[in-house]
Amino acid sequence: MSTILLVEDTLDMQMLLRDLLVLDGHEVLLARTGAEGVEVLRDCGDLLPDLIVSDANMPIMDGYELLEVVRSEPQWAHLRFVMMTANVADERLALLSGLDGIFPKPFSLDELRVALGVLS
Repeated sequence: MSTILLVEDTLDMQMLLRDLLVLDGHEVLLARTGAEGVEVLRDCGDLLPDLIVSDANMPIMDGYELLEVVRSEPQWAHLRFVMMTANVADERLALLSGLDGIFPKPFSLDELRVALGVLS
């Protein structure tokens, strides 16, 4: 079982993804913004998640800003980070931003599992 930090501002999408990840045997930590994601990581102490899955476009702190914070902190820089986006231009930018993976919205359950294959 892996622990995944899921950062998604749309509550329905967050709950759907959480349920799917839990059904696949993962423990899921939740945040609604990048800023909340940073707080969750701080609260984790030494028990960090195995993976961060973040939406790209969110209020307060978007996925790219979250990625920048994660990569700038030595204790978090090694964390695997996968981004979800509905914007094709974001996909190209994300691949240049130090991500471990990206997948477009909308997506199927199989596409989600493939994108999360970085856990294997």
